Amino acid sequence: MKEEAQQIPTARILSIFEDFVTGRGENYIRVEFEEGNSCDIFIDPNEPFESGFMISRPCYSKQLGRCIYQVMLLGNFVFYEPDGKGAIIVNPATEYHLPADMIEALGKPVLAETEDDFLELYFNNR
Repeated sequence: MKEEAQQIPTARILSIFEDFVTGRGENYIRVEFEEGNSCDIFIDPNEPFESGFMISRPCYSKQLGRCIYQVMLLGNFVFYEPDGKGAIIVNPATEYHLPADMIEALGKPVLAETEDDFLELYFNNR
């Protein structure tokens, strides 16, 4: 039996980034944390639910890391970078929802039990 993708209310995800949004498109929001320190988050602001999103050109900002951590607490999210050391999860139960081929491709995810743990892994993932 195939599991359905999680359905997290888009409004909850957007509310985490709302203080930093400087622009919006049909399928993305632009966030800026300090002047010149911005990135695009590909999420459809008009969809009622999301199961994930992508960050383009993630900026080096502790606040971005905090926002990602807060979003990850909303569901069974996995943070990974194509050139990163490995996948990061914040809920141990998330691992049980991952497809076997994902674990095979990315390796066993690392658990970040606290925001500080997540930030340490996030900033040292390359």
